[in-house]
Amino acid sequence: MQKNSLSPLAQHADRAGRASAKVPAGTRWSSVAMALLLAACVHSPQAAVSTSPEPLVGVTGPGRGAAQGCAETAASRNALQGIAQELKAQGLAFRASCQVAQSRSGWVVQVKVVDGAKASKVVRGPLADGHDVDMGTPAGVELAGAQPGAQGFSPDVQHNREWLRGLMARHQFDNLPTAWWLFAQRGAVPAPSSETDLAAR
Repeated sequence: MQKNSLSPLAQHADRAGRASAKVPAGTRWSSVAMALLLAACVHSPQAAVSTSPEPLVGVTGPGRGAAQGCAETAASRNALQGIAQELKAQGLAFRASCQVAQSRSGWVVQVKVVDGAKASKVVRGPLADGHDVDMGTPAGVELAGAQPGAQGFSPDVQHNREWLRGLMARHQFDNLPTAWWLFAQRGAVPAPSSETDLAAR
C-alpha cells in the first residue's frame, strides 16, 4: 500500500482543485465577465468631469479687470453667460478669465468636453469627457503655435480654432493676434474692479 506523502494543506488544495475542475471553465470566466460588466455599468462617464462649481468668469493679474479688452461689465457678463449656455446645450463647458499682464490682456477662454456625443456635432478630435477641446496648445499658456494663424496643426485643431473664433465673434469678442485663446470684447469699457463668480449666480 502506498502512503500519501502530501501534507494536509496540500491535500485540501488538491481536492479543491479537482472540485473546481469539475465546474466548466466557461462558467468561472463568465462570472468574472459578468462582474466586470456590472462594474462598468455602474461607472458613469460624467464622473470624470469635475462637478466642483468653478467660476465661469474670473479676474486675475495686477489690473483686476481694468484692462481694455476684458473689462468686467454687465454686457461682458451677459455675453459670457450666453456663450456658456450655448455650449452647455452642445455638451461643452466654458470658462473665461480676464488676464492682465504686461505682454497681453484679454479674456482667456477654455472649452471642456462634458458630453462627447453632443460635442462631436460642433468640434473635432479626441472628445473624452472632462478634457479640453483639442486646440493644439493649452489655453492660457504662451507657446509657439498658440497664435491664431499658426501652421502645422491637424485639420481638427484648425477646425476647432476657427469654430471658437466664430463662436466668440457672434457674441462680440475678437480673437487677439497673440493666441487662439485670447479675446477682447468689442467696445469694452473698464468697470470698477471686482471679481465675478457667474457660476454662483
